[in-house]
Amino acid sequence: MYTNILFFTATLSLSYSDMNWHQDLTNEINIGVSGSGYSRVILDCDADHMAFIVHLEEEFQGVIYTRGTFHSRNKPCFTDATNGKEFALKFAYKDCGTKYDSDVRAWVNTVVVQHDDELIFPGDLAFSLRCHDQAVVNASMPGILSRISEVDPDPGSNSVGGFEKYAASTSNVVTLTPAKLQPPNSPLLKQEL
Repeated sequence: MYTNILFFTATLSLSYSDMNWHQDLTNEINIGVSGSGYSRVILDCDADHMAFIVHLEEEFQGVIYTRGTFHSRNKPCFTDATNGKEFALKFAYKDCGTKYDSDVRAWVNTVVVQHDDELIFPGDLAFSLRCHDQAVVNASMPGILSRISEVDPDPGSNSVGGFEKYAASTSNVVTLTPAKLQPPNSPLLKQEL
């Protein structure tokens, strides 16, 4: 009888582990654009660097990083937050995976705000940052110098949303809030929408 109980327990644990390893949750979990959890996000585009500042609604103890730098965990591209509601990353255009997009004539990067130290979950945030080359006239968005938008934090996502929520500015500094686009009186922003 003792042998039968031992065999039954071993079989049960093997079946359980097989189920965990073979179950694909890709279609069941959708990270998506959160649209909440922050009060404002600021992008400051300078001549040779960009600064990203996020003001969160609740105390935060996760990680904030530029996409592609999670595993290296090196500053200035990565911050392991211990507590607080306001965090900043400041990095040169040549650092942290920043790329120059010649189509829009801008330095581009994505910052991820992840609540868990290891995994991305629904409720996490990501922001696409664009600092337009001030020395070149921007043909795709005339006069725009800085732009920030909410994006899906999941790097494997290929989801395309209907309306992209973003804020753009004719100055070096732009602010995005969940409630409305900033700056609210920008004639350029009204033209784009």
